[in-house]
Amino acid sequence: MKKWCFTFGILPFSLDAAAPESYTRESAAKTWADFFWYKASHEVSASLFYQQTFGDDLTYFDATFLGYYATGRLYGFKAAAGLLVAAPIFVATNGTSETYNDVKQIFLFNTIYGDYINEKLKLSMIAGRYKAKEEWNTFYSQGFGITYDGFLHTSLNLTASYGSAMVIDEFVTPFRTDLSSFGTYFLRGTFELPYHIELQPYVYATGFFTAFGMKAQMAYHVAQDVEMETKLHILGYSKYYAHTFPANVNHKFELAAEAGLANQNMAGIAWLEQELIYLDLLEAKVGVIGTSQAGAELIDYYGHTTPFEYNVGMFWGNAVTIYGATGFNWNHIFEIEAGVRGSFLPTGNIVSFEIKGLVDFPIWRQRVGNQYRTFMKGKLGLSAIGVYNDTPAINFYGGNNYTLLRAFIRISI
Repeated sequence: MKKWCFTFGILPFSLDAAAPESYTRESAAKTWADFFWYKASHEVSASLFYQQTFGDDLTYFDATFLGYYATGRLYGFKAAAGLLVAAPIFVATNGTSETYNDVKQIFLFNTIYGDYINEKLKLSMIAGRYKAKEEWNTFYSQGFGITYDGFLHTSLNLTASYGSAMVIDEFVTPFRTDLSSFGTYFLRGTFELPYHIELQPYVYATGFFTAFGMKAQMAYHVAQDVEMETKLHILGYSKYYAHTFPANVNHKFELAAEAGLANQNMAGIAWLEQELIYLDLLEAKVGVIGTSQAGAELIDYYGHTTPFEYNVGMFWGNAVTIYGATGFNWNHIFEIEAGVRGSFLPTGNIVSFEIKGLVDFPIWRQRVGNQYRTFMKGKLGLSAIGVYNDTPAINFYGGNNYTLLRAFIRISI
């Protein structure tokens, strides 16, 4: 089944220089010198980021320094480490009660992991701090993951997270354990059926809820270069929210959890999405999400796979969301993506849009043998985001009504 080459809303503005790719199946190292140097990879980057806010959020200008080092793969093993340092240059509160420290952790080891791949046993394992890629755990995870692909057309995965951090240009959070002090556990299976049908049942257990989900998708060609993909996602959400919280719980998490105390009945989410893909160049999708009366307010606290970075209110009680999104990707050099959604709640409506663009360009290239090698590269990103919310729904990463204009430039070696 063909997978699209980028994700709306997250990829262009992620701090990817400090995120070495886990589970990569690159050519194996032969010696310890290959492992630590010749097959290893590293990157050091510096970036400037500016956010101009009109409304209830921070206006700020900052610099971020980050880097990573990843060994080669020897006998199936690989290790990596990455860190970042954020330095505020200018901050204006615009009347909001938040400070720069609420938006970004000044220093963070966001990556430090070891992983192991055994091709014969069809087994992959990772432990430490790494970028998670499961349905409701897409931020940086502090824990471990195990994937087994030994059964025909079947993949099994267990992801255990003992802390989660959102790390992108706009936000750098510490590794939070608000959702569960004893960890969160995501267990899923993926089954490939005839006619390009894929089923993914899962269980997601935390200290505040247990969710049972089934995701089904079918891919089919309507023309030689045009692929359609239909996705249906059903989820049941059983709450056991606490009535009291520890003193160090994030206040926005506490506000969302308290809102869910009003109705602790079983909740449900139904999600239908239709996607069109043209080559690896253009993607468009439309979708509708419905949440039952009890609501699933905390389901996305450790990350999500919606097309939006700002998804406040989508999973609150009786919310109905209609959205559309599109993206253009030219050889990973120029990317642009845009989306708009409306969420309709009994207490009001939420409308948001996101438009983001990214240009990747070489700064220093040199011929090495028969090929050109890039020793220094740059990235330039621009975006406009609007969120207009007249409901009580809480946004974990910002205020309720604002328009944001953002720009960054990054230099990497």
